[in-house]
This record gives sequence, structure tokens and C-alpha cells, in this order.
Amino acid sequence: MTSSPQSYQSGHLSVKNGHKIFYAQFGNPQGVPVLSLHGGPGSQSKPKHVAGFDLEKYRLITFDQRGCGQSLPFGEINNNTTNDLIADIESLREHLGIQKWFVKGGSWGSALALVYAQAHPTVINGLLLSSIFLVRSIDNRWVFSDEGGAAYLFPDLWEKFQAFLLEHRLTDKDPAKVASQLLAKLISADEQTAREMAAGVNNWESNLMSAQQATTYASAEEITAEHINYAKIYLHYQSNNFFLKENQIIKDIEKIKSLPAVLVHGRYDLLCPLDQMWQLKKRLPKAKSVILPTSNHALTADGQVACQMAFNWFLSETNTTV
Repeated sequence: MTSSPQSYQSGHLSVKNGHKIFYAQFGNPQGVPVLSLHGGPGSQSKPKHVAGFDLEKYRLITFDQRGCGQSLPFGEINNNTTNDLIADIESLREHLGIQKWFVKGGSWGSALALVYAQAHPTVINGLLLSSIFLVRSIDNRWVFSDEGGAAYLFPDLWEKFQAFLLEHRLTDKDPAKVASQLLAKLISADEQTAREMAAGVNNWESNLMSAQQATTYASAEEITAEHINYAKIYLHYQSNNFFLKENQIIKDIEKIKSLPAVLVHGRYDLLCPLDQMWQLKKRLPKAKSVILPTSNHALTADGQVACQMAFNWFLSETNTTV
């Protein structure tokens, strides 16, 4: 059995507005730096985010985004925006004395990596992206609107989600407005109601991660403080359109056209359909792409291996200095 990578250094970095972000470093302190950005919004860094890299050669850095994981204050949504996260990443880079680094991210982490790179292209050696999320309105409608496609693939799950929304008297068709209303109710709810609401949010999105598993429905009793926190931060970002302008990533693509990148995506990703990676690939001349033929948003086991192989190949082929 392979043990999880152990960090050689970790701590909290104080950033603006009273937030303290937790970060950890793995591998070779003198190695080529690679920053790993977790998904969500609302999730946290995990050992799997650095596993599979040559830790004798690379210096892997992870951090928990504002309000997430071990960052403080836990669950805080005030002064918690995409621009705040971009500033935090730069503060972390400067704190660690890193001149340039590779940036890796999957799902929301891929979107954050892209907008960070567009804000600071000169500090990026390259991008390693998977299960790509472009944060367009069409992408949010696909998942959260009955005009989208996910509801047609999961009609049973969709009807259960709609029943949950009706139970809380939420009938708006705009995903951002529904998220805003859900967030307000979640924040003011008692503990039991908060658990029920977090379960309802979780049961829709989590079942879209893979079509190769039976649908499961978590009960309120199975919901932890971490689940509630995830739902709160996710709804906070979704209700604000992830603090990005419509189609911002694609509109600002010229800023990173010279950067090398590797893009890995499952053909049957139901949460973030393959079109998102394809549109990005067409606009990044130096990008290499890998379509995993049987993977979903949560990559299958063989998809995870193929993704890691693509990342390692990309790092070895991209000339860089520490």
C-alpha cells in the first residue's frame, strides 16, 4: 500500500481582511515549483493532489482557499471572492520566494488557475488542467437549469432536486438567484435544517461526478460541518457568478496564448461537458490535450493514471528553471 505524501513544511499565511490561508509544501525544497489548486469552491487540498509527481524532482505546494479546509476563519464568506483568491496566490508565491511556477488545477481549480494566469502571466511556467470549468452562463445552465442537458440525463435525480427546491419555496429558474436564496436560508437555518439543505445541494451535484456509479442520496444525519461549509461557500460563489464576468476566461485568453498547457478531460464529463476543454484548446496554440475515452468529471481509476502520466510528461517536456 502506498502511503500518502507527507509535507516537509506547512503553516498559515495571513492575508488581507483577517483571513489566514493554510498551505503545505511537499517534495524537494529545491525542485521545480508546482502549485496545486483544489476544486469546489468550498473543497480543500488533499494528499491525492500531489500524489503521482516525482517528489525528488518537484516542489509541490497546496493551499486551502479562503474559508476552506484548515484556512481561517472556517466557512467565512465575507471578503471571499475570486479576486481575493488570486491575491492570496500571489501573496503565497512571494512568501515562499518563488519566481515562477507551474499551476495545476481541476474543475473549479482549473478556472481559478486560468484567471490567476491571466492576471499574472509572467510568473507562470505552464498550466496543468483537468476536468476544465470555463464558468460561462451556458455551463451553469447545463447543470442547474431545466433548459440544460444534465436534467435530461438524470430525470429521476432532477425531480428529486426540484422537490427539494420546492420544499424551500425556491422556484426561480436563474441558477445564481436560486443559489443566493439557498445561501440566505442556509445561513439563517437551525442545525437540523442546515443539514437537510446541505444534503439537498450535495445530492444533486455529487451524483453528476460519475455516471459509472449508482445514484446515492445522503441523509441529513450523514451531513457534517464540512458538508455544510462546502455548500455555503459553493452557493456564495455560484450566487455571484463565481465573481467573473460572462465568458471572462475566453474573452481574456489573449493574455495567456503564449503559455504552454496540458488539458485533460473525460469525454463523458456530465458536470463540465467536454466542450469546455475543446473551446479552450482551440484558443491556446501551445496547449496539448488528452481526451479520456471513458472518464467522467471524477476521473476513473485508469483516467487518473492517464491524467497523471500526461502531467508528468508535460513537466518533463517543458523547459524551465527553478
